[in-house]
This record gives sequence, C-alpha cells and structure tokens, in this order.
Amino acid sequence: MGPGWLRAYARLLARAPQANFISGPVLLTGPATFLHTLIGLEFAGLIGVGAACITRQRPTMCNGANLAYRRTAFEAVEGFADNLHVASGDDEFLLHKIHAAFPGTAFFLADDAAIARTAAPATLLTLLRQRVRWASKWRHYHSTAPRHLAVLVLGANVALAVGVGAGLLWPALWPWVGAAWVIKLGADAWFLNPVLAFLGRRRWMWGLLPLQVLYAPYALAVGAAGWRGGYQWKGRAVR
Repeated sequence: MGPGWLRAYARLLARAPQANFISGPVLLTGPATFLHTLIGLEFAGLIGVGAACITRQRPTMCNGANLAYRRTAFEAVEGFADNLHVASGDDEFLLHKIHAAFPGTAFFLADDAAIARTAAPATLLTLLRQRVRWASKWRHYHSTAPRHLAVLVLGANVALAVGVGAGLLWPALWPWVGAAWVIKLGADAWFLNPVLAFLGRRRWMWGLLPLQVLYAPYALAVGAAGWRGGYQWKGRAVR
C-alpha cells in the first residue's frame, strides 16, 4: 500500500457513511515480459469489471488484497460461516452476502492513492493454479450476477474462436468473423483504456490482440479444471 491508502478509504467513508463494504483497486507488478504483460492486462480487466459491477449494484468480484468492511455488517451476515468448506473466495462471498443483506452499501474505491500493488504469478503454471483455484468457487455462488458474467465472458471468447474455425471451413463467412473480432477488440479497448490509465499501465494495451487469441483455450481449460476441483495452493493439495 502507498502512504495515502488509508486516507483514500477515509475520504470515501466521509462521502458515503452508509458504506458497509469497499473494494479497492489492485495492480499486478512484475518484469516487463510478454507473459507478465498479458497477466497484468487480464487482471486489470478483472479489476475494471469488478468496479463496474459494484457501481451498477450488481457485484460480481473483488480482491482480498485490497478491501474493507464494517464489523457490524460482517457479523450480521455471519461472516464466513457458510463458506468455511470452500478454500477460496471468502472475499467475494462476503461481498455478495453484504450486498444481499444491505443493498446499495457496497462501493468501489476509484482513487489512485488507494491502489494496492502485489506481485503477479511468476510462472505460467503458478498462474494456471491460481486461476483454477478462483474458478473452483463458481459452483458455490448464491448470487446470480457472477454466474451470468462468467457465462457471458466464456461464451463471447469461445464464439470468436469458433468463428475462426467456421471461416476456415466456409471462407464466405470471413467478413462476418472479421467484423465480430473488430467489435470485440474495439469494445475491450474502449473498456480497458480508462482502467489502464487509472493504473498507470496504458502501455499494456498492445497485449490485447495476443491475449484475445489465447483467451478461449485458456478460459475453457481453467473453467473445466475448476469445475472438476482439486488444485495446488501454497504447497498444499486442495480437494
């Protein structure tokens, strides 16, 4: 955390004293390699989507590296009592429960002084294990918003990959496939530009095309592994 982190939270609480849950921004740090650029870009997208969903009062995700909540709200929803059997996701489960019990009291802290910086996964294997852990909690969601978001993201990215396959079989479809790719990449760039500017990482935008190419097989593999369950985390095998 930076020196202005706590003051940033205090400013939001002064503006919104009804806040029961505050999700803060997180920036991944690491060397300026191809892998870390893609990891950072994807994670910036997750932070942006989480912020947008909370702002629209349809909370989906947050990050335990940077958040705050009121003790009274935590106790009112019985904290983590109903998800102690799940090894991941206590931050998001708490967000969903507080939103359900106290609608309109979850906020995203869009203040650059509140950015928390944490190291990105060092290797591709570490990244995949982390993402499988995150995906493993999908079946335990009670809120519909994160389920709908997951289906939308997976469907959109797989559809682009299927479109390329269809274009190879039926070349007449290429104009439609190309248009779909342009629309998807344009929408992603439009969304990510202010997020990356806020995080001070606009240079990551060049990774958007390679990330899109890799995302369909990556999302399918992680989703399937998460649904099956079982992963390595901090030297432990979790089942």
